[in-house]
Order: sequence, then structure tokens, then C-alpha cells
Amino acid sequence: MGIIVTKKSVDLSLLHPRFLTRLDRFFNDDRVAGHIAVCSGCRSYAEQKRFYDKYRAGKGNLAANPDWLRPDGFFRGSFHQEQPDGYSYAVDLSAIGAVSKPTITRVAAEYGILPTVKGEWWHFQPRNGKAWFDVTSNKVPVHVAEPVMDWGALIAWHKEIGRKIGASPLRRGSRGPEVDVIQKRLNALNFWCGTADGIFGWKTKSAVKQFQRAMLHSPNGVVTSKVWTALWDPKVVDGL
Repeated sequence: MGIIVTKKSVDLSLLHPRFLTRLDRFFNDDRVAGHIAVCSGCRSYAEQKRFYDKYRAGKGNLAANPDWLRPDGFFRGSFHQEQPDGYSYAVDLSAIGAVSKPTITRVAAEYGILPTVKGEWWHFQPRNGKAWFDVTSNKVPVHVAEPVMDWGALIAWHKEIGRKIGASPLRRGSRGPEVDVIQKRLNALNFWCGTADGIFGWKTKSAVKQFQRAMLHSPNGVVTSKVWTALWDPKVVDGL
């Protein structure tokens, strides 16, 4: 059946792969399958910053400062937001069928997914600031390797995208994995372009123009090879 979301805007793309594995097995458990859904998933840094700025302006609900280092020493800002390692570790669940909240909580615990915020039964995480929660279900591998970065492949991938963009700059109307990568990068740098979906719309164009202004470049909203390189240049990023 897979993981059900309450609406298309619920983003799961930044969840840690280990968490996604647990969540997928949990959602397919016969005791809850079809009766639960994710109503709030992960957030980019930029999205969390937008929520926080609205709250500070008195126009939104309480939201954590995305730069706040929590006392546990691991998490920053909201548990839902993209953490420094590039992953998110929290979802909010909603009961959408004939299953009780205690049942959801009990079954989720077997998959190492626990409610961690006092007074919010719906907020679930696979770990706290110290370690991953234990799994008792035999449907989840006991030992799941952490993602290992293949730096050689990453460098080759980065160059290939740069080559493609150099040959055909990305602009409004463009689609594909390259757009998705750029959207996630812009969001991580606090240039909000909405949920990354691989579609270069007006929000993405606006974010690109904001980034270009920050670089003191003419803001035309087109991602050229020069813009692509700047998105990953430590000198540029550190100066933002």
C-alpha cells in the first residue's frame, strides 16, 4: 500500500532513508494499513525560516528558529526541518480510519517510531538526539547501514549536471531531476521555492532571482552554468 499522505504538498523527500524504511513497513502493517496518513512531513531550511519569520511578525503559529541548536546537541530548529546532515527525522500522523490513537502509537513503537513531543500524540520520530530507537518488529532489518557518500560519483554527477546546464540553461517551464536538485539546494540556502518537485515554476524563478541578487548578478531567473557553480561555491555560500 505504501505511505499515505493527506495532501500532495506533504513532503517526504528529505526523510532519512532508514526512517523511510521503518515508515513504509509500519504503514503496511495489517493492524493500521489504510487507516493512517502523514499530515506533515519534512521542511527545507527556507520553509522553516518562513514559518519562523511569520511567527516573529505575529502572523503565524509558534515556530522554532531554524538556527537554534537544541539542547540534545543533534537537532536544529524544528524536528521536521532538514538537519545539517541533509535529512529530516519527523512526521505528524493522522488517523483516517477505524483505528485508535493508542493502537497507532503501540504499533509504531514496534517499528522504532515514537512520539517525542509531550502533548502531541501525532508527532513521531525514529530517533532522539542520542540514538535511533530500538525496533522490535521482524519486518524491519535489524542493521541498516547509514548512507555512505561516494565522493567520486558525486563529483562526476555534479560535473554532468553542470555540463547539461551549460548546454541548455534551466528556466521557467524546465522539468527534470536537475530542477529538483536546484530547488532543494535553493531551499537549503534559504531561497524558498516551495516543495522540490522537479518543475521550474514561478516560485523557483523567484528564488533563482533572489539568489542572483545576492550574488550581485543581473536577476533574470535563469540557471546558467555560472549560477549552478555559485550554488555550491563555499565562498559564495558563506557570504550569503
